[in-house]
Amino acid sequence: MLTKDVIGARIKALRLQKGLSQDEFGTPIGLSRSAVSQIESGQTYPSIDSIEKIVKHYSTSWNALMAGESLQISSPKAEVMTIVSSVSNSGKENISLVPIKAQAGYLLGAQQPEYIESLPTFWLPGLNNGVYRAFEISGYSMLADRIGFYPGDIAICEYVESLHDIKDGQVYVLVNNAPEVDNIVLKRCLNYVDKGGVIICKSDNKDPQYPTFPIQAENIKEVWKFKAKITRQAPEPSGLYKRMNSLEGDITLLKEQLQKIKSA
Repeated sequence: MLTKDVIGARIKALRLQKGLSQDEFGTPIGLSRSAVSQIESGQTYPSIDSIEKIVKHYSTSWNALMAGESLQISSPKAEVMTIVSSVSNSGKENISLVPIKAQAGYLLGAQQPEYIESLPTFWLPGLNNGVYRAFEISGYSMLADRIGFYPGDIAICEYVESLHDIKDGQVYVLVNNAPEVDNIVLKRCLNYVDKGGVIICKSDNKDPQYPTFPIQAENIKEVWKFKAKITRQAPEPSGLYKRMNSLEGDITLLKEQLQKIKSA
């Protein structure tokens, strides 16, 4: 039976065979990256029109696509999982929030539509043409000199399809099954996939309790690039602002004392 999962897996196999990202695969046939992701993850059936466009544009056949002929379903080392996403009734893609309490089960649940649908969702303007997810932050590893991420902050991130797309010095959420590492980590990353098959994870907090460590490429299941954050923390004033505050306070006090002298 050609279930949504089977069709999705075969379309993904065709895409990987062509060496294309989801965005590159979908653009010529009028599908967004989000639509390709939902098809590949078995959330939706592709329309007949979409299948015809795939067959025509990628010079394959219905039999090859539907029966799986000549297609090897495999994933290169630097390719991470296909993402299951949530869509609102109006057709907009939701931003699913993974709170701290839900993070223990995320590694197993991320590929299950029922799990993703159980997560809180929201939408923000300006975040278009991508797949986004939000993660609640715990700990102080990415906080330096009161700048960065506080516990309870929400990091809004965009899905990264390949480990090769990780840029040195940028902040990412890595979902992984590496031993002795949290399944969800927010770190500043260095890309050593080609050099040593690893991503180097660095903390902005230089306290020795937050050491730099590598994660093997094969242990990384999802990559999300940080785009924005929601925080309850007010920005810290600059040193100049503090000095101005002090000067203003002294002047106010001096005026009050002068007024008292005049009134005496």
